[in-house]
Amino acid sequence: MKSFTRHYVLQRITACVLLVLIPWFLWNVFTLRDAEYQVVVKNFGAPSSAALVFFMLVSGFYHGYLGIQTICLDYLPNPKVRTLISVMVGMAFISLSVLGALCLIRLNTLGH
Repeated sequence: MKSFTRHYVLQRITACVLLVLIPWFLWNVFTLRDAEYQVVVKNFGAPSSAALVFFMLVSGFYHGYLGIQTICLDYLPNPKVRTLISVMVGMAFISLSVLGALCLIRLNTLGH
């Protein structure tokens, strides 16, 4: 599969994943908006919820990364600048995904 085709397919896959997970997450948040702190921690600290939230975060960050890559390819003529921005955004999104994972692990330990 060529690079552009792979990029296109991955962007559509992450969009479909987010189309399912974001409404689930928002439903959980709105359902728990008046709940006690411990109930919220227990809900999002459960392994199944934490896995879905993590999958949503990673999919969202990767989808954003793919979108920024597309914008850079379309609007930045200098390949060095494109590469620099791509690496910086990739590192930021990886860091945010790791931070999200650490927060979910912490929630898991608080919920039990």
